[in-house]
Amino acid sequence: MENNLIIFGSVTLAMKSRNLLLKNNIKSGLVRTPIHLNRKSCGYSLYVPENFERALEIIRSNGIAVKGTAAVDTL
Repeated sequence: MENNLIIFGSVTLAMKSRNLLLKNNIKSGLVRTPIHLNRKSCGYSLYVPENFERALEIIRSNGIAVKGTAAVDTL
């Protein structure tokens, strides 16, 4: 399974990233970070079902810090 979850340090960064991806025609959804992945984060992540690597590249190139990534089956 490939990564499809981007974990952030704040809900503000997650929302900013979601809007940035939307402007770049990449679908994503703001979700609660699964409890087993919620280590020192705000508890919110972006679920990116397609174009994950491109999404991560866009987020990082805009100076947004990412706490981590993960692969999840269901949310």
